[in-house]
Amino acid sequence: MAYGQTGTGKTYKVGKLGKDDAAERGIMVRALEDVLASTILGSDVVEVSYLQLYMESIQDLLAPEKTSIPINEDARTEEVSLPDVSVVKVQDLNHFSELLQIGEANRHAANTKQNTESSRSHAILMVHARRSINQKAGDETVSQEKDVKSNLVGGNGLPRVRKSKLLIVDLVGSERLDKSGSEGHLLKEAKFINLSLTSLGKCINAVAENSPHIPTRDSKLTRLLRDSFGG
Repeated sequence: MAYGQTGTGKTYKVGKLGKDDAAERGIMVRALEDVLASTILGSDVVEVSYLQLYMESIQDLLAPEKTSIPINEDARTEEVSLPDVSVVKVQDLNHFSELLQIGEANRHAANTKQNTESSRSHAILMVHARRSINQKAGDETVSQEKDVKSNLVGGNGLPRVRKSKLLIVDLVGSERLDKSGSEGHLLKEAKFINLSLTSLGKCINAVAENSPHIPTRDSKLTRLLRDSFGG
């Protein structure tokens, strides 16, 4: 997560494409470059979703007509999913950069006294990686219980798939209303921004203090990040 006051360069550090100079690439591009370099042709699939949380409404940055997307939580596995959000298979790094460009063009931004182009929504990149694992039918070295713990899917091992999820979050900058000069609609946006950041801070504190209860339901931001709070 990129966190800090508005205007400190979070979006620049996280989302810069660096097309002309690889040294200028942001965290999102560098992370996907690393993931794609580790893939095995024929057995690995890398897919991404790119969304924004704007005034407690989840919106698809790759398909802006999709708004007010609901959050699903599996009661058995506690896995968080967004069934209506776009999921795009990444072909290569150039393709991923094009997706980021589309997403950034659809993100909410505004001019405030602290930042001439202040992001008004949290941007969340979800990277899903799957690897097919071939296993002989008679191989009983891995128990079903261990399969669940290691995120392996498939009855009796055939076929088995290892799943991973990476979240990269560009948080909206914390905003002091007396300095930003936000009024009207901008003031309403700022209140939602600060509310979600406060909820996130409570969850992080709960994890740090080994609290038995992590208040992820206080905000859609913390509900989206629920998987991450589990460790």
